[in-house]
Amino acid sequence: MSSVKVILYTSKVLKNGEHPIMLRVIKDRKPKYISIGHSCSVDLWDEVEGKPKKKHPFEREINILIDTKKTAANKLILENQIDDKDFSSEEIIGKISRNTTKSTVLKYFDEVINHFKASNRIGNAKVYRSTKNSLSRFRNQKDFQFSDININFLNRYEEEFQKRGVTPNSIFVFMRTFKTLVNYAKTDGIVRSDFDPFKEFSFKKYRRIVTKKRALSKEDIMKIKNEPYEMGTNIYNAQQYFMFSYYCRGINFIDMAFLKWENIKQDRLEYMRKKTKKRLTIGLLEPAIEILNYFRESNYDGEDGYIFPILKRSHVTPQAIENRTDKILRIVNADLKLIAAKCEISETLTTYVARHSYATIMKRSGASTSVISESMGHESERITQVYLDSFENVVLDEVNRLIL
Repeated sequence: MSSVKVILYTSKVLKNGEHPIMLRVIKDRKPKYISIGHSCSVDLWDEVEGKPKKKHPFEREINILIDTKKTAANKLILENQIDDKDFSSEEIIGKISRNTTKSTVLKYFDEVINHFKASNRIGNAKVYRSTKNSLSRFRNQKDFQFSDININFLNRYEEEFQKRGVTPNSIFVFMRTFKTLVNYAKTDGIVRSDFDPFKEFSFKKYRRIVTKKRALSKEDIMKIKNEPYEMGTNIYNAQQYFMFSYYCRGINFIDMAFLKWENIKQDRLEYMRKKTKKRLTIGLLEPAIEILNYFRESNYDGEDGYIFPILKRSHVTPQAIENRTDKILRIVNADLKLIAAKCEISETLTTYVARHSYATIMKRSGASTSVISESMGHESERITQVYLDSFENVVLDEVNRLIL
């Protein structure tokens, strides 16, 4: 059984000498309270009716607020009963509280972002912050209500991306994140459980998008390796990061940033992928060992120190780590573009090209997709195939020329 009632909380006396007016929800004999934001003196309170007496100067306004709060609580209880969901008085009070503070979309984005930050999920916070900023731009910096979101709103939001030339993959991420936020709002009781503005919005067109592959030939990889740069410079380090990634099964930049000397064990690299939590062990090739030897001489700070000068011991908090890796990645990718120009490589060179190139060159060398998938730490061969689709097309084109 559950009950909702508004009471004058006489156990607490405010600075004005009055008592707070509280909404009380009882479920399974457990009461929870939340202030409605107003107070009243004992002589102006009707305890039987649970509301201020008619002679109260703000009797009408407070009664409207009381009715709103009671209606909200009873509505949440009824929705849970209809859905046959178990609930507590604390959950009902919590949802009413969140409804009060997160009534608008952009403010709710801030709450979700702060939640991710508090949970050290900095990557998620970054995606939601970018989505919030895109919506703020679309709305000319004006906040809006969840009730403003409908299929027309979503179509115009999508069109605004297209006009700015945003890539389809990026549009997909923004739209998907926005939809997830709406689902969070349902869970928090900010909107009705049947609120679904994305019902008529189709994501199918984004699932058919084929990403342009970014793989180099072995010849281009060797051009990058052999281009001379002065040791210790940023561009030299960028070159070494790229080659180390290639030699170590396409290890990505973030995983490289977290590598410590204790991850090297008898000429093997052992680490856990940040993305999939899959543990990998890699036999180090001679060129990779040479790269490690260079950084051991220039950057060694104990076995528990970082191998590469991407992160430092001073980077402790998730936000500091995120800021540092983002900064260094931008510098590295900028230098890789200079290297590509020097080597006369037309492909846009980034750290991720090393990973794509490793997969494609392995395939061209005769390795099976299952072997490549395992070596790269993918969760499934389907993910590996995304890396290899362009290679398959090249092979088919070469076979097709045989008819000439």
